Amino acid sequence: MKSIMKTWLWYDWMTVGLRTLWLLIVGMTVCINLSLAALLVWVTVISALVVYFIPLIVKYRDENKYLVVEVLSAGTFYLYIAYFSSELLWSFAILVIIIGLASNPKTYVWAGISCGFIFPIVNGWISNQPPLELVVSCSVSFAMGYAFNVLIQSHKQAGIIQEQKQLLEQHLTKIEELTLKEERSRLSHELHDTVGHSLTSLIVGVESLRSYVPVTQIERIDALVSIGQHSLDDIRKHMYQLTSTPLNDSLSESLLQLTQEFMKSTGIHVNFRVIGRETLVIQKMSFCLYRCLQESLTNAVRHGQASEVSVQLYFESQQIRLQIEDNGVGMESSEFGFGLHGMLERLELLDGTLSVHSQLEQGTIVICTIPLQAERIQGTIRLLIVDDQAIIADSLKHIMNQHADFLVVGTACNGQGALELCEQFEPDIVLMDVHMQGMNGLEALRVMKQRWPTMKVVLMTTFEDAMEATTALENGAEGYMLKSTHSKEIMEAMKLIYRGGTWIDQSVAVRVFEVMKRQREVLEKIVPNDPYGLTKRDREILEQLSNGMRYKSIAAKLFLTEGTVRNYCSTLYSKLGVSNREEAVELARTKSIL
Repeated sequence: MKSIMKTWLWYDWMTVGLRTLWLLIVGMTVCINLSLAALLVWVTVISALVVYFIPLIVKYRDENKYLVVEVLSAGTFYLYIAYFSSELLWSFAILVIIIGLASNPKTYVWAGISCGFIFPIVNGWISNQPPLELVVSCSVSFAMGYAFNVLIQSHKQAGIIQEQKQLLEQHLTKIEELTLKEERSRLSHELHDTVGHSLTSLIVGVESLRSYVPVTQIERIDALVSIGQHSLDDIRKHMYQLTSTPLNDSLSESLLQLTQEFMKSTGIHVNFRVIGRETLVIQKMSFCLYRCLQESLTNAVRHGQASEVSVQLYFESQQIRLQIEDNGVGMESSEFGFGLHGMLERLELLDGTLSVHSQLEQGTIVICTIPLQAERIQGTIRLLIVDDQAIIADSLKHIMNQHADFLVVGTACNGQGALELCEQFEPDIVLMDVHMQGMNGLEALRVMKQRWPTMKVVLMTTFEDAMEATTALENGAEGYMLKSTHSKEIMEAMKLIYRGGTWIDQSVAVRVFEVMKRQREVLEKIVPNDPYGLTKRDREILEQLSNGMRYKSIAAKLFLTEGTVRNYCSTLYSKLGVSNREEAVELARTKSIL
């Protein structure tokens, strides 16, 4: 009944209110009528309760029988009332209104005749009252109820029409979105095959001429490359409707912008200084330091209660050092919580370090360092360049061969040619285009990873594609980059990948993580044929519990918050039908759940 009541609308409550009002009138009138015997009073009250509840019960069990039961119960009750309490006959009009509300075009004729004429005439005859007055009052009451029912039905129809209108609008919106996606996909392919390849060829070709032009003309080379890269960026923004991010600027400008936004939003004074001559760094380093500063500023306010923060960015000969110092309350011990742990992991991926110094009432100092020069490469990095545009392949070969750390062992124009050269030279890294005639980059990647698992493969493309990048990484690629990436950044990325790292172009990284998140959510769906309805995440949590780990340790291992782990465990216990950790572990062992 409660579930039914939750679906009631205002007119349903109004109907129940009218019934309740009628019951109170009958009960009070009968109880205060001193001329009636006690037995008659009780019989009348019980009969009224039957008339009140039985039609309601029938209504929510069999809608088709409700109106018949309502008319017969109300009419019979008033034939009974007419014998000893004719002063209550007027209240019959309340039930007639309810009957009118419940009528429809198929039933209003017989219901109206019964309640508006037959029962009032019989009641008047039994009670020796003029039947015309009862007929008029009951007929008017039925007309009022039915008219109000028409209004209710109109309201329902309007609601249905509005809902259908919204569904239609949503449908049209979806059609529009699909049309736009289809058109954008068509435009993307056209731009990729024409303007994109042309601009990329120009950028790489001009870059390869750098060593042949006089020093006085280097600025022109830089200007031409910059124009080409900006043109590609503009096309990319139009294609994907991307907004510019702070990391499009230099490292110092990005960090300065972050501190300025932080000051505006918090009112905390931040003093930012750059020490040393700024050098170009790969976006992966910039993003890492950006996140480290972001986390440190947040901690300074949230935990340290600081009123002033000092940020120094040092460009040294061998490393970049970011130092964040605040005047907050400090802490007794520098425990690596979730935020600091994430910073440490980011830095370690780039061979960097994190140190935190703090004392009570003396503030906190966070120091992040990333080496600028990779550890000395043993020998040279042997590269294979694969691209169906000869000018790009030759230009990249020329650029990479100018540096002692790299040796291009060959170039190929498609995936099949790349496999033949891999068989012959077994390069350290394959730098390969995604879209090529014949065997494309993704197809070649799968074969390479099957035949040479330790060989590192980096895919290149003109325009980023999140699904394409995700597929590449899932198939074992160590990198995904744009052809318009600066040559120095390409070389730093190659060194990072050679040392065991992974490199994803920053402009597509966020969307790659979103795709992976959605895929992870799919993986966490209920395991097929699981009698307890456990998800893969539930089983993972249960396994950690079976290993004796506490919530805090599980949170750190699975990169979750402790509160999230507690919620997972609560749901897990409910599914297993247990009340605590010990019972869950015991059930897992006895039922061989894991």
